[in-house]
Amino acid sequence: MSETGSITGPILEAFAKMGIFALRLNSGTAKKGKYYIKLCPAGTADIVAFPPNRVLWCETKQPSDLNRKGSTATAQGKFRATVEALGHQYVMATCLQDVLEVLK
Repeated sequence: MSETGSITGPILEAFAKMGIFALRLNSGTAKKGKYYIKLCPAGTADIVAFPPNRVLWCETKQPSDLNRKGSTATAQGKFRATVEALGHQYVMATCLQDVLEVLK
């Protein structure tokens, strides 16, 4: 099952049920017809949510992907440092429960 189906989707559904505005973010480049569209920068978290008086960034990962190294992991680490320096929260979520813990 894909990351979106097994982790990201349920997190977005839970935010909606709780009345928390959240968006799924995609990074990279997409082609639309003959044009390319630049999406979010590399490393951007998969979800941004706005619980009351907070900004929460959620990076969703399959448990088997947690220890991967490389340019994506480096970009995600830089992104996390940037948003946390702004006072935002960041969670690496392998399941819905990881996000619910942060919301407590």
